[in-house]
Amino acid sequence: GYLAALHVGKLSPIIPIIQKELNLSFAQAGLSLSLVQAAGMLFALMIGAFSEKLGLKRCFITGLTILGCSSIAGYFIHDVYLLYLFRFGEGIGFLTISICAPAILKRISTPDTLNFKLGLWSSYMGVGVSLAILTIPTLLTWLSWQQLWVILGIACFVIAVMTQLFLTVEQPKSQLNVQSNSFLNILKVTISHPPILCLAVIFSCYTSQWITVVGFLPTMYVDHQISLQTAGALVSVVVIANLVGTFGAGHLLQRGVVPERLLRFGFISMLITSGFTFVATDWLPFELQYMSAILFSLLGGLIPTTVFAIALKFAPQANAAAASVGLVLQISAMAQFLVPPLSAGLVSQTMQWASIAWVTCTLAVIGIIMVYILFNHYAKMQMQS
Repeated sequence: GYLAALHVGKLSPIIPIIQKELNLSFAQAGLSLSLVQAAGMLFALMIGAFSEKLGLKRCFITGLTILGCSSIAGYFIHDVYLLYLFRFGEGIGFLTISICAPAILKRISTPDTLNFKLGLWSSYMGVGVSLAILTIPTLLTWLSWQQLWVILGIACFVIAVMTQLFLTVEQPKSQLNVQSNSFLNILKVTISHPPILCLAVIFSCYTSQWITVVGFLPTMYVDHQISLQTAGALVSVVVIANLVGTFGAGHLLQRGVVPERLLRFGFISMLITSGFTFVATDWLPFELQYMSAILFSLLGGLIPTTVFAIALKFAPQANAAAASVGLVLQISAMAQFLVPPLSAGLVSQTMQWASIAWVTCTLAVIGIIMVYILFNHYAKMQMQS
């Protein structure tokens, strides 16, 4: 998971470089940043439904292989169209890994350790993206970005071999009949299950905010006369803070804190801190702006662990866990695909980074509303599950 997320974050610190090398506009750079989510936008639910039938371990290894091949192929990128193509391929691999891992964790975990392990898993985006933002600017001193992509691709093959050798996932003894275990039935019960749809919107309101803020912070800092290496180091701390939030959510859930409270607090915090990060740049000292960005990532990190834990419990049937995660990721991917280019377009039109705050605050409000709907209309369903 960390390696897969590193592939998502590896583009952010080199956007200023590829803009010059490939002659990209800022909007094209924003599209390339979000294109990795296009695969999820199109295929997440389908992959989730198929993975249970084809085998979670097999699909997990396939995802690593696709991710590795797409990354290595990036060595041959010489125009924007190849960049788009291989980023889409990386999205397929990243998506497959993201869907299969929570379902695998549910299979290999005991009930009393599942929340903690989901908290560990939910840190994958924070750790992977922070590693990319922190290390790539320094590594570019010795290696080209294409060479770095080849190394990351090879690492995927190494992890795939380790998974094949050391991971054992037993198929559950399902009491479901053949009809309920069919691909079409899994799709039907998943997309018609309102709690999963609510969780999908909630998760998309979080992820699209986070990827937009973290994706464009390095460029914003460079615009404020901060070096690329320093900007990468600063933003890596912002991303690492997300790890604290995801771990903390797992611990709090384990101690019996109500999920609704964690989700609501996370969105309210993101609303306030994103405003300070982008709107208050004229009168707030940089140190406080930067601290707001850290709190944005840290407190927002309460949301993904909580969503994954609830999604597994809200799954409409036992063999629809991966499909439920797939639907959550698919709607999230749509938001992540659309929001960064939209934000980049607003910044380009207004020439103000504060425009991003309008996007993040709107998404936070939608998230708060969906949390209210979920827990006030489907609380009984949660208790039954």
